[in-house]
Amino acid sequence: MDSFAQGLRLIQRMGGVERPAVLDLFESLGEAEFGEQCVGFIYGDVYHRPGLDLPDRQLATIGALTALGYASAQLQFHSTAALNIGCSGRQVAEAIEVAASIAGSETAYSGEAEGAGLTAKQREIVAIAACTAIGTMIPRLQDHLRGLLDAGGTRKEAVEVLLHLAFYTGFPAALNAMAAAREVLA
Repeated sequence: MDSFAQGLRLIQRMGGVERPAVLDLFESLGEAEFGEQCVGFIYGDVYHRPGLDLPDRQLATIGALTALGYASAQLQFHSTAALNIGCSGRQVAEAIEVAASIAGSETAYSGEAEGAGLTAKQREIVAIAACTAIGTMIPRLQDHLRGLLDAGGTRKEAVEVLLHLAFYTGFPAALNAMAAAREVLA
C-alpha cells in the first residue's frame, strides 16, 4: 500500500470521517497534491514507524498541542482521534492537564473523563511532548526523558516521541530536544 492510501485510512479512522478536513483545506488553496503528500508522509509513514504505539503517539500529540496553546482546532481533532483509536477519556483529560501544568496554562478538557488514566510511562511521554513544544525547558525535558526510562520506557520510544513531534512543534524545537536527549540517552 502506498503512503497516501495508508495515511488516508489512518486519518479516516482517527477522525471518524470519510473525507478528512485537512485535505479540503489544502484543496481550497489550490494545493491538493501537497495535502496528499502531507497525509502520506505524516499519517502514512511517520505514524506507522515502529517503536511507539498509536495511542502513545496521540497522547504525545495532545501534549504538544496543549503546550503550544494556539492550536485548538488541531487539539480538538487529536483528542477525538485519541478516543477513536482506544485512549480513554480520562487519559485524554490527564494528558491535557499534565501538558497545561507544564506550560503554565489552564486548558480544560470538555469530554467524558472515564476509563483508566495515564500510566507513568504515558505521563512522561506527555511531559516530554510539552517540554519539546515549549522549547526552553531543556533541563526539565531531560528529567522527563530520564523519567520515561525509569517508568519502563525505552530509548527507542523516547526517540520516536521526539521524531513524531517535529510535525507538531516544528523542526527546530524537535532538533533541540533531540540534542538534549542525546546527553540522556547516550
